Amino acid sequence: MRHCLTTYIAIWLTMLLTSCSKGNEGYDHDEAVRRVLEVQKIQNLNPGDPLAVPRMETIIDSMCASGKDACYFGAVNVLIDRLFSDVRYAEADSLAVRMLHDAEEAHDSISISMAKRVRAQIFFKLSQPERAMKEIVSAQGYISDPLRSGSDFGTATSIDEWIHIIARANADTASMASAGKRYADTVDLYINRNSPPDSTGHYQVTALAFKAENALLNAETSKARLLLDSASLLTVKTIPARAYEHFYEARSLMYASEGDYAASLADIDTLLNTHRCFPWFYLRDLRLKAEILNDAGLHAESARTYSRYIAYHDSLSAKLTDRRLKDLTLLYRSELAREEKRTNTMRLLGMGSVTLMLLILLGLTYKNTLTERKRNRLLVERLHEFDRTSHTLIEKIAEQSQETEEASLISRLDRYMATEQPYCDPTLGRKELAEYLGISQDALAQLIRTEYDQTVHSYINFFRSEEVRRIIDSDSTETITEMAQRLGFGTPRTLQRAFKERFDMSPTQYREASASLRIPENQ
Repeated sequence: MRHCLTTYIAIWLTMLLTSCSKGNEGYDHDEAVRRVLEVQKIQNLNPGDPLAVPRMETIIDSMCASGKDACYFGAVNVLIDRLFSDVRYAEADSLAVRMLHDAEEAHDSISISMAKRVRAQIFFKLSQPERAMKEIVSAQGYISDPLRSGSDFGTATSIDEWIHIIARANADTASMASAGKRYADTVDLYINRNSPPDSTGHYQVTALAFKAENALLNAETSKARLLLDSASLLTVKTIPARAYEHFYEARSLMYASEGDYAASLADIDTLLNTHRCFPWFYLRDLRLKAEILNDAGLHAESARTYSRYIAYHDSLSAKLTDRRLKDLTLLYRSELAREEKRTNTMRLLGMGSVTLMLLILLGLTYKNTLTERKRNRLLVERLHEFDRTSHTLIEKIAEQSQETEEASLISRLDRYMATEQPYCDPTLGRKELAEYLGISQDALAQLIRTEYDQTVHSYINFFRSEEVRRIIDSDSTETITEMAQRLGFGTPRTLQRAFKERFDMSPTQYREASASLRIPENQ
């Protein structure tokens, strides 16, 4: 059954080979085609050979040396599928990431979209449909004209086909219908401009199947039958059913809608046989079969099929987990065995890089600390200079407020706060200050907002913070907790927050900067 999948891939690969680069000086197009076909041949004819992957890698490495073109990326795509089929998930994903990186470096839009599609397939097969959809949709933006060349056409239709598959898994019928229509339109336009894209009929049959599915979504059963009858005439009996999977699925749905459950189940059994080695599709077929059996009134058989579905789903989930762990373990061991020297070198380089990074971070941290200390010292020095010219800010406020007997309301309030220190009461607020001035609370708030562009709470904390600064500058041993309790802050955290808002540094940083001013910088 694995041969069916590689035959299906060969359909797409044939499209790719028609447009491998020919213009580069020294580029041997025929040799590139021969190599990529050799990779495909190894994949087709050696399903269980453990030496198949190394042989494919050798050919791909030689292709890489000649340049990373469409043929090279096509061969890499086949290798990724082989790794995935061999349950080497970590290597497959790593190679897909590298393929994307190489394509981006080469500024090859088709190869970028191809790499993204490959990654989306991997996510889908690892039961991550949402992530798969995100990756496959992003691949669309790299194809400006799907009719420009064979590879553009093959990649564009493959992307839409996978959007359709992933949307079905997500039960997103709108995206299914949109992707199916795009696929069919692209195939129709290509045939109108060129000869049919391949002799297998895969593209035409799939396009008709998608049209039929959209007709079924609109309850147009007669139209769906005409489309599927046309598709049936284009199928080739010698080509594995895998190439026509969408046709069998659409026809099964059509038969079920007409009540011909026997014919519907026959097509589902064809799909089950085709997908036996592809569990991500086999599960979907089982569930669809159970639903058709239930619609046919065969409830006991439907229940047994649902039981098979549940058991297979649970088994697959467990196997996926085990395989991922096994794959990672085998990959790690083989890397150690084959490239111990390289691993040790990389480990030393890694340790050196980490050490260098830590030293850089330490250096930057130390530099930032010195810069911050210098900034804090300068700020405190300026505050001290201000204090020397006008005593302290609070004292200056008190003096200015006494210049006239008929002091303004705000001057009276400033003098009261500076001399009486009512802010030491943690309950001090709008009510108490308004009563002192003999005005309403709203009038008080408006007064402070007009004069200082502050709230009443910020105004009170201004005086508290200035007192904290005065205490620290006096070289007092009073702790932050003691000051917070005595000056009405309530908690040390409240004090620290208010102080930082006022002076752009914590009390501790201020104490350190203030103390450093008492010591000459050269000491």
